[in-house]
Amino acid sequence: MDSQAIRDWATAYIALQQDSERSLDGHPLFWAAERFMLPSDAASAEDCWAAILEILSRNPPDSVIGSLAAGPLEDLIDYAGPNFIERIELHARRDPAFHHLLGGVWTSSTPSVWARVEAARGGTW
Repeated sequence: MDSQAIRDWATAYIALQQDSERSLDGHPLFWAAERFMLPSDAASAEDCWAAILEILSRNPPDSVIGSLAAGPLEDLIDYAGPNFIERIELHARRDPAFHHLLGGVWTSSTPSVWARVEAARGGTW
């Protein structure tokens, strides 16, 4: 996926999460959340990672941060944690916003990956 497609995805995801008047079911932007669900291969997992970072870079409101942590990031860790844990650890050390985001993730992936996630976010939250 090219960078413009990632930016468009991020824009749609933020708009979807901020639309409090409509349910997600049948929402015209639901595709932006659905695209994060169970990446089918390494390339789609990479796209999810890029979209997560793009969304976070826009300093979205806490409601979007909460859904980004408990949905896309948590799912990515569960699906592809061993492939992303080093990047997750690096971002948690370098980016306070990512460190904060990581605090909203619930237990997922393998015990060894989860132990590293907990260490990266500074223990339990």
